[in-house]
Formats: sequence, structure tokens, C-alpha cells
Amino acid sequence: MNQALSKFINKHNHMKTFMRLLKVLKPQLPLMLLGALLSVITILANISLLAVSGWFITLMAIAGLTGASVNYFTPAAIIRFLAIVRTAGRYAERMLTHRATFNALASLRHYFYQQLEPLLPYYQMDLRSGDLLARLQQDIENLDNFYIRVLLPIIVTLLSVPIVCFVLAQFSLTIAWLLLVGLLIVALIFPVISYFLSLQLALNKSRLESQLTEALINGISAIKTLLVYQVGARYQRSIAGITKEYYAIRYRLVRINAGLSALTFMLIHLSALLCLLILLPSLSAGEIDSKSLVAVVLLALVSFETVMNMPLALQLLPQTLASASRLFAIIDKQKPTINGDLPVKQGDVCFNDLTFYYPEQKAPSLVDVTLSIKAGEKVAIIGASGAGKSTLVNLLMGFWPTGDVAQQGKGNISIADTELSLIEQSSLREKIALMSQQGHVFDATIEDNLRLAKNDVSLEEMQKVCQLVNLMDFIEELPQGFNTWLGSTGFGLSGGQIQRLQIAQLLLRSANVLILDEPTKGLDRINEQAIMENILTHVNHHKQSLLVITHKPLMLEKMDKIIVMEQGKIIAQGSHIELATNNIYYQKLLNYF
Repeated sequence: MNQALSKFINKHNHMKTFMRLLKVLKPQLPLMLLGALLSVITILANISLLAVSGWFITLMAIAGLTGASVNYFTPAAIIRFLAIVRTAGRYAERMLTHRATFNALASLRHYFYQQLEPLLPYYQMDLRSGDLLARLQQDIENLDNFYIRVLLPIIVTLLSVPIVCFVLAQFSLTIAWLLLVGLLIVALIFPVISYFLSLQLALNKSRLESQLTEALINGISAIKTLLVYQVGARYQRSIAGITKEYYAIRYRLVRINAGLSALTFMLIHLSALLCLLILLPSLSAGEIDSKSLVAVVLLALVSFETVMNMPLALQLLPQTLASASRLFAIIDKQKPTINGDLPVKQGDVCFNDLTFYYPEQKAPSLVDVTLSIKAGEKVAIIGASGAGKSTLVNLLMGFWPTGDVAQQGKGNISIADTELSLIEQSSLREKIALMSQQGHVFDATIEDNLRLAKNDVSLEEMQKVCQLVNLMDFIEELPQGFNTWLGSTGFGLSGGQIQRLQIAQLLLRSANVLILDEPTKGLDRINEQAIMENILTHVNHHKQSLLVITHKPLMLEKMDKIIVMEQGKIIAQGSHIELATNNIYYQKLLNYF
């Protein structure tokens, strides 16, 4: 009972996914339907060409034997016309169907990225980069089959089979019914068998493709770690195991397709033979001539071209729908409602008795947080890993709204007495700048990376901020200076230089609040002290608020206020001297870090 219910639910979900794919591809449907129409015309022209050619060859053979005079101009012209239609139609059909496929893939990539972009800041903790890339790359490539190998054969079958059977019925109803049964076996019975034999295999194939892509991406990214811990060979064996299982499934799918192709081949020729046997009595009785007999038999033989691709179509359908379901599973996550339209004003940033839950998590990440950051104030947040420091920053940047997604929470965040959810996102990001630990350096020049922070930055401004972070001497030594090309993820820069480049980007922003998440991580003591002094001078000069997540005692001494967090709660706040003197937990953190 449970198994039957599960199968029913799966079928229902597959149908919903199928219809949803059609809805996503709606802008491409006119081109797709035109390609299908050309495909039908081409197939019918090919079928007619073989039938007419057989009729004409038989006619000419009889004429040669009997010496009878025949009109060969008309059938020859028909054959030439059908040959031209088949050739031109095949070219146009391939061009249009492949153009529709490329457009559909581009449309799907754009659609899924468009839906995914607003979700990533909220759900990135649940989506590993390797798995996400596998879905966006491998699963979308699997959808390449949806139109040209799944949808197109179905449309061609639905349009061409009635036409073929109608033509055959003009010669013999028995032949028409016989061919209809044969065509339905190839178009429905064999595909249904293929579907159910391939269903679980296709789902496993899709899953293994994702696992293999994820394993390769993660393995390449962690190659140094694998070598250091001498587990590279073990990791290779795990990938080899996945690969072996993957190709075993592919082999079984090929065997299923080959077996059904063999059965289809036998059925085609058996149908042609039966047509011949059925028509022979009519030929003997003079009810049909030999030319028509040959034409009908050849028409019956080649008519199966209309349904030849159906078994493969339904074999590919489960994997295609599984890939689509995996993609829809991402974008179907609850989307936050962000509809604020007020500009940011300069003023105090306040967390007002805030309790916050991340999406799909039961335990709160912040509990009863009340905090005020005055305009121009320098505040540090300190706490062990998981204390909620980064959550505070993410909320302040608007990455997670404190409204509909965190339905279990309470409280709010305000800037200059304006609730954060009412503030327009672009205005918020313009006035609050963040340098995170996971900052990205793009595969571009140093200048291009700096222009991300300020598009109209001048050479003088770039030199000034790079001087503040002690990066100018290094850049001047480069042959191309600011035009030096950085490789992917900042290849060519050390970890400390990447860190300083990101601080330089932050200082270019004309924001009211600057947020730095471990800004001096990986820097030596001399650079750390000099850069922090320059940052503090910069924010004092521009009257900016500064929020720093750090564990460095040197930086803590320079802060106006320090917030100590533990398990999502603020357990203490005050100056460095006050906390170092009176708070035991703060003292432990300093000793630990």
C-alpha cells in the first residue's frame, strides 16, 4: 500500500515538474513548435519519398518488361520535390530545433540564476558550493535532453501517426489498424517499459552525477590538504568508486535501450511482412496492383520512423525530470519579502530586543539582543565561534530580513529610528560597507577589483587607500602596477595581500558604517598595527561608525565599546579596560585567542 502510494506521488510530482518546465520554457515554445512542425514535415516527406520511389521503380520495371508507354515525368517531379523538401526540411529542422535547444538552455540558466540569486545569502549555509555548482551545471545540461530528445519525439508522434494511419486506411483498413497497433506498441508500450525499467536507474544516475561533480570540485579545491594528510590515494579511490557505479548504471541504461531497439527492429520488419501477406490475396484478386502493393509495404516499413525515438525519450524523461526537480528544490525555498523603499539616514544603529532564527533551523541564533551603535562610534564584537557575531553583521547588511523568514523571532533592527525592513536594499548596501572573511578577489586587474567598491575611483584615490593598507610599495614594484592581472581567487597575491586589498576596497566606500570581520587576520604585527591606526584615522576623519569582529587585543584597546557574546546572547559590554578587569569570560577569550 505504501509502495503504491509512493509511486502515485512520484508520478504526480513528475507531471507537475513536466508542466512547470513547459511553463518556464513558454517564451521559447513558438520556436520549439515550429521546429516540431518542420520535423513532422521532414519525416512525412521522407516516408512519402520512399513509398513513391518504390511505386515509381516498380512502374518502370513493369514498363521495361512489357514495353508499355508510361508517364514518368510526373512521378519523377514528385520524387524530386519530396527529396528537396526532405533535404531542406531536415536542414531547417535541425537548425531550428538546435536553436530552440540553445535558447531553452540559456533561458533555463537565466531563470534558475535569477531565482537563486536572492536566496543564496539566506540559505548559503545549506548549499555546499560543489553541490550547488553540480546542480547549476550538470542538472541544467541534463535538461538539454528535454526538448530535442523528449518533447520533440512526443510531438512528432502525436502529429504524424494519425496522418500515416489515415493514408494507409485509403488502401486498406486492415493494414491501417495493423500499423496503428504496431506504432502504438513502439510509441507507448515500449516507452512505458523503458520508463519503468529506467526510472530508478535514471534517478541514481542523476544523483551520482551530482556526487561525482561535487567530489571532483571539492577534491581539487582541497588538493593541498589531501596531500598534507596523505589521503589523496584514498580520495581517488572514493571518486573511482563513484565513477564505477555511475558507468555501471549508464551501461544498464544502454542495454535497456539496445534491447528495446532490437525489439523495435523486429516489430518493424514483422509488420512489413504481415502487410505483404495481407495484400497478396488482394493482388491476386486484382483489387490492388503491384505498384501500390510495393508502395504500401514500403510506407508501412518506413512509417515507424515517426515513433523510433519514443523509447529513448521516455528513458531520458526520468533523469531529465529528476534534474529539474533538484533545481526546483533549491528555488522553491521560502523567499524573503524585501520591499523597503526608504533611504538610509545617518544615525544610531540599534538592535532592539532581537531574537532571530535562521530559515529551517529550530534553535535561535540570537536571543534578546539589545545593542546600540552611535554615529561615529567604534565598536568591537568578540566571542567564541558560533556565538552569533557574524549573524549580527549579516542581519545589519540585510542578508537575512528580520520579518517573514524569521517568523519565530521578535524585535527588530533600526537605523536612525527607521526599521531596517523598511529601508531600500541598494541604499542600505551603499551606506553600510562590509569586509567579510570570505571576501572574493576576481580574475581581473588590481584596478578592476578596486573599482568594484567605487566605479569612478581615480588613480590618486587608489594610491591613497593602498598606502593606508601598506600595499602601495608592492604595487609599485609590479611591472604593470594597478593594471596587473590577478588570477582566479587572487592568484599571485599572498593571503595578507588579499586581506589588505579587501580593506582598501572597504575604505573606498563612502559609507556611514564600516564593518570589518577579522580585518587583520594573517597580517604580521607591524602591518597589523599600522593598518589599524590608519583605519581608525580614516573613520575619524570621515565621521564613520566602525564595527569590528576581532580577537586581537591590540585592536580591542582602540575601541569605544566592546560587545562580548556567548551562544547568541550579549553577556557583557564595556571598554577593554573595564572588561579585562572585571569580566572573567572576556579574560579567558583574550588568553585563548
